[in-house]
Amino acid sequence: MQFPFRRAPASPAPMTMLSLPSKTPQGFAEDTSAAEGDGDLRELLHCRSRLVQTYSDKKGAAATRGDLLRAYVRELDAIAPRFDEAAGRHRLCFAWRDAGTIRRRTHTTLSAERAVALFALATEQARAAAEEDRREADGIRRACAALCDAAGLLRAASEGGDHAASCQLRHMSGACMAAFEALMLAQALECYFELAVAGGKPAALCCKMAQQVSLDYDRAHRSMTAHEQHQVDKSWPANAQAKAAYFRGEACLRSARLLRENGDGAGGGVGEAIARLRQGLASLEGAKGALGRAAAPVRDAVKRLRKEVEADLAAAEQDNCRIYYARVPTAAALAELPGLPQQLVRPTAVEKILERGALDKAPPAAAAEEKTS
Repeated sequence: MQFPFRRAPASPAPMTMLSLPSKTPQGFAEDTSAAEGDGDLRELLHCRSRLVQTYSDKKGAAATRGDLLRAYVRELDAIAPRFDEAAGRHRLCFAWRDAGTIRRRTHTTLSAERAVALFALATEQARAAAEEDRREADGIRRACAALCDAAGLLRAASEGGDHAASCQLRHMSGACMAAFEALMLAQALECYFELAVAGGKPAALCCKMAQQVSLDYDRAHRSMTAHEQHQVDKSWPANAQAKAAYFRGEACLRSARLLRENGDGAGGGVGEAIARLRQGLASLEGAKGALGRAAAPVRDAVKRLRKEVEADLAAAEQDNCRIYYARVPTAAALAELPGLPQQLVRPTAVEKILERGALDKAPPAAAAEEKTS
């Protein structure tokens, strides 16, 4: 019996986006009352005190932490020309704690403090992206923008040099931050792919985007496994590897469908389509080892895609055996699928990120003048 009002199947949940390991600011161990009376350090210490208090409050909103971190970095930049002189009058030991640890790590340099604060702000941006509902276009756009912000903050944090030794915190080496930046950009491009598919963009473009996402995740995976393996959670490279295989399979599936749709009706393209589908299936099979450590939504997505590829492959092979008898090239004879001709996602300039909080807190009169000018 047919039910005319049967509920439509729910769309599958988007694949998980990875955040970044957090850094938590700690209060000063020494008495800072004298430093707080110093005009050069007063505002900086007050800003850091508010930041520590917000992190210690379990109900503190991520947006509030982000605003305070932006304000704190602006204060660090403002005091930079006078910091050495002020630090000569008052010894300050900035303290942070890595996620999952209880040990405080301290340092005394302004450059290391700025780098850690930028990393912490990148963590908040990445977490905001991971929490976005990407079933709607607006949520995808917000997640993409936040991931580009996170990449820009990581790049800015690494530009001041390698701070792993000076601040004694994990993940603060230039190589590790570059690996995280590559991961954030790969996830941002994944958002672009989701937008392209949801917006009904041409199949050829979606195929190129899928291939490019795969290449970007491959690069992120290599970066995370090449440096500081003891500091990066084992599940992170696994997720990147599984997603690289998924999007390579997606690109092969879309390429095969294009070949069949654009064929000449006499079997042209069927042989290459079969080869592409076999290539996509081999890519998914090769990720079995990584899937055990990947997030459940990634495993589910790979399983769904495998079924699609297997169904298309069975149909193409059946048509070829019964009708076309086309030669199927080997995988080695296939050309590499093309990616995108130009970069779609880029790290956001750190100046733009830091300006946002400053503009939001501008006096009403100044804001009104900006709007009317």
